[in-house]
Amino acid sequence: GLHGVAAMSAGVAIVAHINTQLFWRPWLELYDRRRAPCEVPAVLEALGADILSVVAHYAGPRAFARLACTCRAFNAFVSRAETIWRTFCFEAFAHREEPRETAKTCAERFGGSYRYMWKLRLRLRTDGIYCSRNTYIKPGTKTPTDSVPVHLVCYYRYFRFLPGRGSAFLCKTSPKTIRHEGKLFKDLALAAKDGGTLHGCYSIDGENRVHCEVLRINAASTTSTHFFTRLRETKPGASNRLDVVKICLVDDEEPVPIPSEENWIEIDDEEHMYRRTLGVVPADAYDGSSAVRNSNRGLNTLVFVPWEEINTHELNKGVDELDYYITG
Repeated sequence: GLHGVAAMSAGVAIVAHINTQLFWRPWLELYDRRRAPCEVPAVLEALGADILSVVAHYAGPRAFARLACTCRAFNAFVSRAETIWRTFCFEAFAHREEPRETAKTCAERFGGSYRYMWKLRLRLRTDGIYCSRNTYIKPGTKTPTDSVPVHLVCYYRYFRFLPGRGSAFLCKTSPKTIRHEGKLFKDLALAAKDGGTLHGCYSIDGENRVHCEVLRINAASTTSTHFFTRLRETKPGASNRLDVVKICLVDDEEPVPIPSEENWIEIDDEEHMYRRTLGVVPADAYDGSSAVRNSNRGLNTLVFVPWEEINTHELNKGVDELDYYITG
């Protein structure tokens, strides 16, 4: 009767529960599920794409790219905002070519996507400074406790490339850390008054070979310092390294010794780079009368540091905390 039907139903339920426990797999819960619709933030609906484009222009590409990490709606907006990325690309590559050339390069090499162009093409960054940390050993004076004392000398070289089409840049060699000199380089009025900050120009050969020149005029002669560097990056879109291939000083109208192809290839040799960093690569002997001198010091790679990181970057550490810096 009824008791038999109830008992049978209970037995079926127990068997079904046992089968569920035996054959249950976590990924089965994902079957036949649809992704929840993306909720558009109120700021996107209130401001609209046009006003957000103006805001993104003032925020800069670094902050605009970070916006994609906030939610799916902003991720989709950043990914599809080709007009904004086009503006960023035109400004970033204005120092090397006209906007029509940038548009042509984007169409031929990056499928018409300015976002991919920004991510994959090298550029000289202007939202911070490039800094290298250079060290060398210097013998000291003998004391009763130290018969052969040595000192580890540390100094820094700074490059700042100015935005626009003028191909202008600032450079300085200083014992002060980036925390102190970064404030000077950020304020162009202060940099113009500083006697140690040099103003020069630069040119780009191909995609990554950068030639920087600084002119020094004195009563006796005119000396130009030439920095031959190679631009590279440690991750897509970073453009955060400048490898120094050669530094030379040229007096008056003497010809500039251009690096050979072998010099450009040697920069990828890790052992050679280590020797150059320590200053053990032999340089041309200088007897005081040579019009062209090659430098064998200060050849360490320059690392890019954004303005917002100049106070917290690891390059601010002294020799007691950081004796040798590997740029990567």
